[in-house]
Amino acid sequence: MDTKPDLNGIITLDTHYVSQGIAAAYLLESKGKYALIETGTAPQIGQMLAQLKSANVDLSAIELIVPTHVHLDHAGAVGHWANLLPHAKVFCHPRGLKHLLDTSALESSARAVYGEAFDTLYGTLRHVPADQICALHDGESLALNGRVLLARHVRGHADHHLCIWDEQSRSWFTGDAFGISYAHLRKGTWPFSLPATTPTQFDPELASTAIDALCSVKPKWIYPTHFGRMPFDLRTAETLKSQLNAYARLSAPEDALKAIQEITLEHLLTCMRRDTAEQCLTGLSADLELNSQGVVYRIQKLRQKRAQNHSDALT
Repeated sequence: MDTKPDLNGIITLDTHYVSQGIAAAYLLESKGKYALIETGTAPQIGQMLAQLKSANVDLSAIELIVPTHVHLDHAGAVGHWANLLPHAKVFCHPRGLKHLLDTSALESSARAVYGEAFDTLYGTLRHVPADQICALHDGESLALNGRVLLARHVRGHADHHLCIWDEQSRSWFTGDAFGISYAHLRKGTWPFSLPATTPTQFDPELASTAIDALCSVKPKWIYPTHFGRMPFDLRTAETLKSQLNAYARLSAPEDALKAIQEITLEHLLTCMRRDTAEQCLTGLSADLELNSQGVVYRIQKLRQKRAQNHSDALT
């Protein structure tokens, strides 16, 4: 992968999560100092270090480490990077702070989902020392040697999610808040983005509100973690919101995966030919399965809430 800075002075690092081209971390430069947005996972730190070496990046010049949220494909290696860079400060959403200070709850919940695959995917989680980490509040800015990075809290994917706005390049670093847009999803008239609706905090209405907030500043570029820089296009945002609205209308858990596949194909066809859209759909099988889990979890939670409200009304 090319590790040269792009036209915005930003290096895309492939974190080799599962395979190449799935998850990225971004390195922003300002007058010889760097901020690392996202951290990848512990088993693949060597891959990232090799890319930094290829880019002639001095590790001692990395001053800021900012995971967008604490899901492990984004923040699994944050404690390891803190250990490698003891001079650097880690910044995260206030709701994620406790999970990076003590990763035991993160590990327990992830092991319950991934079982034996956890060790291969995530390795050993490491706590971030308390004196090396700070909460990053909504609207708060970080200074990177004259380059200002603004935090915006967004919900819908996770309640502890933040995005980073770089005014210098008019770019958003969106984590999962602007969906998933792999290289093969950018073969149409505009870049296609798939919602990321993992359990347990998926909320389609809040996710749409987050997208509107990101669009409101008229960005030039989007840097989603999954994967790589793309030009901002309002049609991408509108198609993403349309998918979320369709997800919100689903009510049958047993049919969720098939329905999501149909929704995805329908929206792919708005920006690309059918043969290309069908190829894209095949390549999204793992993501659609994960999205269905988030949708099913939401449906079940809504059913439980309605049942509880009905029970309360009878007492």
